[in-house]
Amino acid sequence: MRTLPAELRRRRRPALALCAALLAAWPVAGVRLAAEPLPPPAEALIAAAGLEGARTGYILADLDGGAVLASRRADEAFLPASTAKIATAVAALEVLGGGHRFETALQLSGEDLYLVGGGDPLLAVEDLMSLARAGVEAGVARARFFYDDSLLARAALIDAGQSDWATYNPGVSALSLSFNRRRVIWGARPGGGLAAFALPGGDLAPLRAMTGGGEPLFHRLETPDGPTWRLTVRGRGRTWLPVSRPSRFAAGLFRELAAMHGLALTRPEAGSAPADARTVARHRGPRLVDIAGLSLQYSNNLVAELMGLGAARRLAGRPETLEASAARLQAELDRRLSGDGTDWLLDRHSGLSSRSRASPRRMAALLRYADGRRYGGRSFESLLPVSGWKGPLADWEDEPALAFRVWAKTGTMYYGRGLAGYLHAASGRRLAFALFTSDLDERRRLDALGPEPDTEERERAEAWLAQARDLERDLLKRWALAF
Repeated sequence: MRTLPAELRRRRRPALALCAALLAAWPVAGVRLAAEPLPPPAEALIAAAGLEGARTGYILADLDGGAVLASRRADEAFLPASTAKIATAVAALEVLGGGHRFETALQLSGEDLYLVGGGDPLLAVEDLMSLARAGVEAGVARARFFYDDSLLARAALIDAGQSDWATYNPGVSALSLSFNRRRVIWGARPGGGLAAFALPGGDLAPLRAMTGGGEPLFHRLETPDGPTWRLTVRGRGRTWLPVSRPSRFAAGLFRELAAMHGLALTRPEAGSAPADARTVARHRGPRLVDIAGLSLQYSNNLVAELMGLGAARRLAGRPETLEASAARLQAELDRRLSGDGTDWLLDRHSGLSSRSRASPRRMAALLRYADGRRYGGRSFESLLPVSGWKGPLADWEDEPALAFRVWAKTGTMYYGRGLAGYLHAASGRRLAFALFTSDLDERRRLDALGPEPDTEERERAEAWLAQARDLERDLLKRWALAF
């Protein structure tokens, strides 16, 4: 995540320009923005977008009276991508409550010490250091060491259909650390050849030098000690790689930190803490409402998956797979929204899977439901990224009709683009909207090529996404001015 000084440096000039634009054009007492020409009708905008073969669907509804002001293909299925995180956030907040906190504990039973994962999506190295110190202060000097991740189901990666070396697709467990990724650095070895190491510690599989140009390649390998990596690289470089066994990774790092405080632990093994184990230290994570806000702002897939798994476990009373837990939360939302579930499919909690589907009407209904709720003292709208200020809609700062008026979650995958949230129209009306553009045929073709499309395919898909984003902006501007 960006540090505050970097954020301030990056945003200072755009923020000043935005303030000037807002002061010049902000509506007073519901008066329409002056000198803002109304964009062409929606059908003309969609035709001009050049997205041949794609479908665009949307719905726009008044939050006060519930009247549908505009709609197109509102009941058809689209790729929701990361807009699915809206459903996960609402379900988790409804089931667990905005004040819920995930706990990570150190428990002692005889001479055995257990690091017990509680599904905290934001557990960090600093938290493990604090737990290690607290364990020493509680009188633990040496112990056999176990890690307990039995609270939630484990997965080596979120979606097997996606790249296995992308950090947005890491392993998942109740004991997850720093978004389940590690830093990898490589360079020339003295005397010739290449060397690589990972932070935190751990050797990598042998390297072989790349003979030509191109991007580094990473190959996951299965070894007796678990998955590792073979790198095909050249020169010097660094990157992040996902961790597929996060519980073991976190426990290994905890052991190193504990040793710094004089706490001697054996090599970590998997094991469930007995019921009579005594808690000697615990770390309580942030409130769920704050975690949900970060999930929606930064669109981190692991955070969404852990929130969903935790909420589904509360409902089921047992750990469930990513697929089963997503289905359980979808059923819970259908119950609260009085729906039958036929107009959407949540294959995962994060929207990473290209098998997920959603209709504009279902997504808008979810937004209307959440709008009347309070979670930890906050409105759901306030958890969403705001246009013209930060997040994926920050570049709307040059549009007075949109800046600060759209609070919405974006969704992006190749041949699938979505935007769903709240719009404050120039007239003063508050609107809920869901807008999707998908080319399911192209997405299926891309999936058939495997998880690593070549450069030409990526460039083609990126160009498609740029057109879809431009269409979103044009449609939102029309709605902001017309309604």
